[in-house]
Amino acid sequence: MRKSNLIVALCMGTMLALPAAAQTADKYQSLSRQLVSQAQMALDSEQAAEARVLFERALVANPANVTAMIGLGRTAEAQGLTGRGLRYYRRALEIEPNNRGALEAQALAFLKRDRADRAEDNREKLARLCLKGCEALNVVTAALDAYHAQHADASMAQKDG
Repeated sequence: MRKSNLIVALCMGTMLALPAAAQTADKYQSLSRQLVSQAQMALDSEQAAEARVLFERALVANPANVTAMIGLGRTAEAQGLTGRGLRYYRRALEIEPNNRGALEAQALAFLKRDRADRAEDNREKLARLCLKGCEALNVVTAALDAYHAQHADASMAQKDG
């Protein structure tokens, strides 16, 4: 009989702890969102070092914050670290594979690395996700068009030279 009383007591304790755990999780997710907002303002003000610290704090508060991960990628790119940015975008897509912002940012970074094939893969995925179109698809399509036009002009100049 004592074992069943112990089991009941443990179950009751667990049930009582669940609302507190949920409130704690909500608190940290809210803090993470606030830090991302501050970090974005810092990045927009060209304060990449401050933005990086704030995005990192946002991830400490909520490791699954995809927006913070994308922000770290953009911050890395703003500091000239495209490879590091790509790693952050990949991590964001591991958390949320269909995140439009991560797909867009990753595609643009691929173009910086002359990986138009990989950027095109992202564009195709965005086209499947955005059947009626979306801003991320428009941005990536325009960037790919500009990339191909620039490279076509460069190859024409080479032939003429």
